[in-house]
Amino acid sequence: MRKMILIAACVSLTTGLTVRATEKATDASLAALSDKKASMSDKVSAIDAYVRGVEKSASALTRKEAKLSDGELKKVTDEKWTKIHTYSDGAALKRMKMYPGGDSKKTEEFYYHDSKPVFVFLEENGAGKENHDADAVGDKFYFADGTLIGAISSDGKAMDLKSADVMKKSEKLQKESTAFRAAVK
Repeated sequence: MRKMILIAACVSLTTGLTVRATEKATDASLAALSDKKASMSDKVSAIDAYVRGVEKSASALTRKEAKLSDGELKKVTDEKWTKIHTYSDGAALKRMKMYPGGDSKKTEEFYYHDSKPVFVFLEENGAGKENHDADAVGDKFYFADGTLIGAISSDGKAMDLKSADVMKKSEKLQKESTAFRAAVK
């Protein structure tokens, strides 16, 4: 019996260390965001690496679910979200996914670093998936220090960051992020 307890403790300790090592590696990958000499491509690649790291450690993160009342978020969105899943490492929110009600399958996933959104993924058919699907098709928005630095449409083409529609969407996502976080506190 002691041997089983010792093995379980070792596995738990190893898992915790692995998650922390992954976390440090993913945090280090975001150093490019504050590097003034880093290209936008380097910054987007760093964010993609960070998102993959968060997904790898998702099973070790604390997942919470919050049910939303009808119209609770109508000040910031027309979407009728019914629940939010949050994934945290201690007090640090790493990921949040919004789920629709009714017949919609659209989801929104927000990834955070230092309490700020760094990546938002809008997927038209994400409702049946709990984890991020790297092969899923959707719009991708990349942020650094609260500024949109890249956007890729669901067809894989770069969006014009200076277009009125993209700037409006960026502002909307930032407002949603704040409101969604407040709804789960």
